[in-house]
Amino acid sequence: MQELKAIFDIGNGYIKAALFGKDDGKQLILAKEIVKTKGLRKGKVLDMDDLTLSMSNIIDGFHKKLGGDFLEQVFIGISHPEMMVTRIQEQKRIMSEKITNDDIQHLSRIVSEISGHANYETLKIMPVYRLIDDTKREKDPLGLQAKKLELVADVFMIPKNFYNNLVDIFDKLNLNVVDIVPNILGASEVALDFDMKDLGVALVDIGANHTTYVVYEEGNPLAYGTLPVGGEDVTRDISLGMQVDIKEAEEMKKANGILMINEKDPVEDTQIDVGFLSEIIGARYEQIFELINEEFAEIERDGRLPWGIILVGGGAKMKNLDIFAKSVFKLVAHNGKDRVMNLGELSLNPQFINLIGVYTRSEKYYEGRRGLFKNINFNIGINSNRLNKVREWIKNVF
Repeated sequence: MQELKAIFDIGNGYIKAALFGKDDGKQLILAKEIVKTKGLRKGKVLDMDDLTLSMSNIIDGFHKKLGGDFLEQVFIGISHPEMMVTRIQEQKRIMSEKITNDDIQHLSRIVSEISGHANYETLKIMPVYRLIDDTKREKDPLGLQAKKLELVADVFMIPKNFYNNLVDIFDKLNLNVVDIVPNILGASEVALDFDMKDLGVALVDIGANHTTYVVYEEGNPLAYGTLPVGGEDVTRDISLGMQVDIKEAEEMKKANGILMINEKDPVEDTQIDVGFLSEIIGARYEQIFELINEEFAEIERDGRLPWGIILVGGGAKMKNLDIFAKSVFKLVAHNGKDRVMNLGELSLNPQFINLIGVYTRSEKYYEGRRGLFKNINFNIGINSNRLNKVREWIKNVF
């Protein structure tokens, strides 16, 4: 057993976490936990103690299942209603005949220096492509002949106070946060393949109180966006429309929620007016999708994405949502799944795609919390005594 990693997907509705490890090269989930988020509302930490307790409950669950303390590395996935994604373009003249590593690093430093924003913390600066002499796009231009090199990069930022609170909580729990990753980047690693990104696709992540999306074409992201509506808005609509309290509305959504595409759709025998419930749910999802479609229109991609829409996140679990999305976007739509790890039912659950994606990204890159433009394999062994304990535990379980 080696390379134990704890992955936390911190959402406003739920915190999902899993402990990943490897045994003889095989990737395993040793434990997973999901708890209701406390002390966090619409991306703002309202009560540090409550949020810390939510994290602590997950860690306690890990300890009970593993019989010890094995959390050496922590990677965090984040979706935030106030996340900013800014595209930056900078260029420089090439003084020699060919592009050197110094040229590439110089441009990277410039982008890093100008990417900051007041009261925001930069999480990632992701190169989209490099442009040679205003015409040729290249992922890796090193050694190519050119007179001018231009870098196009996306900068991901979250509010600084939220970032600091998050780091403080994990420090209190004596956990080493190696990296914090925007969930939309993690999900893109596992829910989208090369052909999708090349031909044109949109990934839509529906969270508790916001929805995030990214559009890809020709292998590169065209646009990112965040909308301040999500699954909790559906719950509130049900509460008002069905005249029930919020907790009952949430249970009603989970147990009986369905988007009825036509009157012949089968429904369970229940005292609830499922048809009216479906209308309430459909109205809110239609609003979310229409807002996204307006963003697609601005980049001239509405109805023009051959691979269509991929839906992930807790809000994507609504029955018939893929069919409903197809009717709104006029594009093919699918529930997202993990196409990389193949972890059984977990890989088919859109609620866990972000978590799996952050882990997959941690295996491919090490960027660090403030590390920018790094693509370095990161392999750290754990303490030998703990390693032996985990090996024994694995033998007993498997």
